[in-house]
Order: sequence, then structure tokens, then C-alpha cells
Amino acid sequence: MESATIERNGVDEHGEQHSEDQPAFTHSYEYVRGKKLGVIKLNPVVGEKMARDSVKETLHPRHLPMLVKPRPWEDYDKGGYLKLHSTVMRIKDSLEQLSYLRHASAAGHIDFVYECLDALGETPWRINNKILNVVLEVWNEGKNIAGIPPVQLEVEEPPPPADDDPRARATYLFKMKSILTDKRNNHGERCHVNYKLEVARAFVNDEFYFPHNVDFRGRAYPIPPHLNHIGDDLSRGLLLFAEHRPLGERGLRWLKIHIANLYGFDKASFDERAQFADDRLEEIKDSAENPLTAQGKKWWLGADDPWQCLATCMELTEALKLPNPYLYESNLPVHQDGTCNGLQHYAALGGDATGAQHVNLEHGLRPADVYSHVARMVDVIVNKDAAAGFPEALLVQGKIARKVVKQTVMTTVYGVTFIGARDQIEKQLRDIVGVSREESWPVAAYLAKQVLGAIGDLFSGASSIQHWLSISARLIAKSIPKDRVEAIQDASPREAARERMTSVIWTTALGLPIVQPYRKAKKKQILTSLQSVFISDPNLPTQVDPVKQSAAFPPNFVHSLDATHMMLTALECRAASITFASVHDSYWTHASTVDDMSAIIRDTFIALHNSNILQKLREEFLDRYEGYRVPLSTLTDRELCYILRSLVDPSRDPESPPEPALLSLIVALVKRSASRYAKEEVTKQALMAAEELLSSAQLEAGKESVDNAVEMVPDEEPEAAVEDMIEEFIEGSEEKPTKRKSSIKRGRVVAGKLDRDLQYLLLTDILPILPEKGDFDVHRIKDSEYFFS
Repeated sequence: MESATIERNGVDEHGEQHSEDQPAFTHSYEYVRGKKLGVIKLNPVVGEKMARDSVKETLHPRHLPMLVKPRPWEDYDKGGYLKLHSTVMRIKDSLEQLSYLRHASAAGHIDFVYECLDALGETPWRINNKILNVVLEVWNEGKNIAGIPPVQLEVEEPPPPADDDPRARATYLFKMKSILTDKRNNHGERCHVNYKLEVARAFVNDEFYFPHNVDFRGRAYPIPPHLNHIGDDLSRGLLLFAEHRPLGERGLRWLKIHIANLYGFDKASFDERAQFADDRLEEIKDSAENPLTAQGKKWWLGADDPWQCLATCMELTEALKLPNPYLYESNLPVHQDGTCNGLQHYAALGGDATGAQHVNLEHGLRPADVYSHVARMVDVIVNKDAAAGFPEALLVQGKIARKVVKQTVMTTVYGVTFIGARDQIEKQLRDIVGVSREESWPVAAYLAKQVLGAIGDLFSGASSIQHWLSISARLIAKSIPKDRVEAIQDASPREAARERMTSVIWTTALGLPIVQPYRKAKKKQILTSLQSVFISDPNLPTQVDPVKQSAAFPPNFVHSLDATHMMLTALECRAASITFASVHDSYWTHASTVDDMSAIIRDTFIALHNSNILQKLREEFLDRYEGYRVPLSTLTDRELCYILRSLVDPSRDPESPPEPALLSLIVALVKRSASRYAKEEVTKQALMAAEELLSSAQLEAGKESVDNAVEMVPDEEPEAAVEDMIEEFIEGSEEKPTKRKSSIKRGRVVAGKLDRDLQYLLLTDILPILPEKGDFDVHRIKDSEYFFS
């Protein structure tokens, strides 16, 4: 830091040139997400010199595409590259996951996973030379075309405000910070594209392969990170299958449908999409032959995915040049994409007929568009609020387009929070005329609430399953093995909380064990000559994080389902000699074999969901966590202790377990992943259900032991309305429970002890029962032509 210097030259206001030696690196601090982090910055002169150097001289990649077929997977750490070491699963800081993976591999439980990864890795690829030439021309011009970032991002900066106006100055600083962030992002994106192009040029005349492995949820990824088919539109446009196959009549039709899909005309019927291409054959040919010339119309630039669209224009144009286009040897990948695939899995899991209809599990003359439907639902609410004078509603009235809600709808099933939904919508609002950056923040918060509410109404079955998954994960994460309960039976609640070491673990239909890695890392402070640094050792056993375990389980479980569906499809396509590649829920093959792959997609989805997935998951939990106990104190809410004691008949046999159906009602009250807007409704429903199950005599009998209960101060004070309802439910009269002294501290046992089986509840007793399944028959997807389209 002290010895590295560089000469920097500059000209002053009088035109005189000056030079001085400056540090090549400087150390400073920045606040990132509320945390103060030390950063080392490059001198601008060093950055400019590096930008002018050839990327070949500064980068030495290791994980590149392979020129031969990948090594078949034989064990968890034997497969993929011939010489480079790689593992079948991308594991980060989880020795527990590695241990389960080793044992599953040794027992032969994941052989089907190995076969699937081999099938994906054996697909040969080539670089699309025509697209590469067009991309290089755009790159050399340095302009912003089709998503390729410009050399310099031109942004108009606002004029500086007057010094005596603090509000105007704050607004100015906010805008300047956003502009600086955009410029930095542009530079980073350009470096990323540069790296991608260098890899493409290196393999321009070769046939190559992508070895695959999986993440901890079972989703398959190519190991080469820089250029692969899971990348962006540019990456996909640069890639072709190495193998050619004649189009045939159906293949030519699918090529036309593919152009319509890439252009954004994917909400129409298949006949209308094919006609879309037929009506624009002149523009398609012009795009293929004059993609960048001044004489060209540049129609392809208007597509949602311009580089893939241009590649398809070139492919279709070449086919139509032949006297018989059906004989054209095509090697362009054609996609079949699921309709909000996470919701498709939820609808099938819950037998949700209403939800199934909106995600194309049911037959329809035209494809259902769940994003547009939610946008219409939100639009109705906005119009109503605008009529009532809500300022946020007035700003976006008549402007709720499909794209405003799409990302939030798509990610809801993967556990998007209110904050995440607000941020997603805020980005979309920037493009809406009439909504400034300052206004977009409160408007996004308003819309996020409406969108999440509309999704909950539309997909009630999915919400019920998410709730069950979340509650189950929270209880598992708070549970303690039987042998440890013996050792800490007299421990305080705080000491009991330190024993929470249980991860949520489940097994996919293909035998892959999945361990959620969310734990509370222990950090150690190291003082250096530059600054203090905090490090953590991931190999040390630490407590699990119940909040993260609970929030992440629903999306991770659904990801494991779509991964299993993809793997089953890959194996069947391999058996049928169909070229196959995938991007999670987007399946690729030659145009001529789309129909064959589509039939397989439906058959494997039906086979997966015919296996009673949720019931098997619950049975696995009951078996895996048998004997595990949940400390009553960890349920956190003081009122829950009163209610729980009231629900248990004092005269029952102490050896018999509490009634699971009753305890499940209490468990529902501790669902922390529920939004604060829904918590009151969740509590109401639980209390109403409990009142129906319990007689007044049972409630009265339970009162005698209330004063001897373990009283816990809640982590978060309940809302007044909720607290009143709980107290009213406990007393059954106007009399209120005795208030404890204000000096009671969190987690302290203040009066007596409960029976031991109530201090530490068996997890198998309180694991919630499954939501009731609807009447939708998953076999009906065979009649849905738009299930994947």
C-alpha cells in the first residue's frame, strides 16, 4: 500500500501541466447495507491503464467449456472435468451437507442424479458465428445496442442546488449517488461482456461441452461460469447445438412460434404466434441479412430477447431459401417454458383447481396469463383507492401494466418478502411516466401490499402449503435431539436456545439429500496494520438460524421439485435420443423434437406429483426427527403458554402425548414469516378453530394451572388487537389474567414448572397436519397444450 505509487498528470486552469506521484491503492471505509466495510480502491490512472490492456493478458480462467465429453460422475467428487477437481454439489460452508452427500453417494442413492448430469453434459454445442460477428461489430462501435453496454454511459447530471437549501441538497446528493452507481454498473457489465466474447472467440470453430453439477437444492448448472446457456440473452444467442436435424413440417412451425415467443408475442395461441411470424417474413429476412446496416429496418431490436430473436431470424431465413424448407438441417435450440413454474408445482401439490387454471395446468383455448390477471386485480383496487383520494393510487391509476407485477408474482412462490416486492416494483416504476424517483418509493410500498394481497386471494392453496412448510421448518429448527434434552432439562430458556442445532433436511424423489445451510456464524476479530477484520470458521458447529430456516424452506423445497422434474425429463429424453438442455424450468431441444419433448414433460410432471409428495415429506420429518423435542420457551409468546396449558386436559395420562390437532393451532400462532398485515387474520382463524374444538369445561379446567405456567416475554410485543383477543380467549369472561411485575425479564422462569412433557414438546406431536388437498387431477395437464409453451 505504501510503496506502490503511480505518476498522475493534469492541467490546471491556466493551462500549465503538473505531475505528482500518488498511491496506486488507497484504503477507506464505505457503508454497505448499514455496515461499515473497509475497501481498497484503485487510483483512476491505474484503472484506465488496466482498461486499455487486453483481457487475455490479465485473465487466466480455469473452468472453461470442454473439447471432449465430460467425465461421467462416479462419486460426489469424481466427474465433470478430466483433471480439474470438481464436486457434484456446490456446497458453501456446510460440512453437514457434505456428510449427507457422501453417505448417499456411497449407498448408491443418487445414481439417477449422476445419470442426469451426464446426460446434460453430453449435449454438444457450437458458437453461432453469425451472431458473434454482429456482436463484435456492436462492441467495437461502443454504442448501447441490444443490451450491450456502451463505452461511456451518458447521463445528464442535475445542476448543483443552492447551499442554503438542505432539502434540495439532499435530493441532489441522492440523484448523484444513483448516477454514479449506474456508471459503475455499466463498467462492470461491459467487463462481463468482454470476458464472454473472449471465451466465444476462443471456441469459435470448436464443438464443446458443458460439464454440470447441482446446487444444494438439486438445481443443475453448467460449471463453466462465463459463457453458457443459463446466461443472459447474449449468451444464449451465441450458442447453437452442434448436432443438426431436419426441421420437418412441425419443426418449421415451432421455429416460427419460437420467433413470436422471443419477440414478446407469447400470450396468444400457437396458431396466432405462427401467423405472427408469417405476417413478418419480410422483416425477419431483412433482420437476418441487414442486422445493423443503415438500409435495414432493424426489426429484431424490438424483441424482448433481441440476440436470440436475431439468431432465429437467420435460421428461419436460411430454411425458407430452400425449395423444401422441411429438409433444412437446423441446430437452433427451441424452448418450452413453464408458466410461473413455482405456482404450477404449488397448484399440483394442493390440488388447487382455481390456481391450476391460471397457470395453464387446465386446458384452455388460449394460454392463461397469471401476471396480467394479477395486474387487473390490482388495477381494480387502485381505481377504488384513487376514488377515495389516496395519493399513491392517484399517481399510478391506469398505469398498472403486466410488467409492473410480473417479477413479484413470479418470486412470491419463492418466498419474496414485502421489502423484496417493494424493491422489485420500485424498479419497474422508474419507467412509468408521471412517477418521479422520489415518489416511486412510497408508491412501490403501496403497490407491493396490493400485489401480495391479490396473489394470496388468487392462490389460496399455495399460501396454505407455504404456511405449512414455514411452520414445520421453524419447529424443526427449534427442536433438540432426545439425548440433549436429558442433559439440559433444568436449563434456562437461554441455555436451551443454544442447543438449537437441527437443520431442515429432506430427500428428493431421486434420492438427493438436501440440507439447509443457514446457521449463525461465530465471528472472530483480527487486528491488522490496516484495519480490524472479522472472520468466521464455517467448520465450527453453530446454532441454526430458525428465521432463515423457516423463510427459505418453501422456496428451496419448490426449487428441489422443479429440479427433480427437469432431471426426470432429461433422463427420458436421453432414453428417446432427444437432444436436451435446460435452464431450470425452460427446456430446450431441436425444433423437430419439440412435440416429443413436450409429451415427456407432461408424463414426468404427472409421475412426480402422483407420488403424494407432501405426505411423504411429512412422514420423512416424523421419522427423521423422532424423539426430538421443542422447548416450550422457544415459542416466545407469553400468551401461547397460557393457551397451550388451557388446551391440555389436566386429568390426562401424563404418558400420553398432547392432542396434535390442538397443539397445531398454537404452532400456527408463532409463524413469524407471515406478513404483519396477515398476522391478525391468522390469529383470528386459529382462535376460532380452537373455540370450536374445546368445550367451556376444558377451558375452565385449564385455568387452575395458568398461574404456574412458564411465562415468557415475547420477542416482539403483539399488536393490541391480537393481545386482547388472546386474553379474552384465555379467560372466557371479562376478567383479565393477573399481570406480572414489570421487572420480569425476557426468558426468565417466574413461577413453578410445567410437566416435563410440556416443557419440551415432542416435535412429532406438534408438527402441523397437512392442508386439505383440492380436487384438481394432475392428469388433466395432458389436455393442456399451453402447460409448457
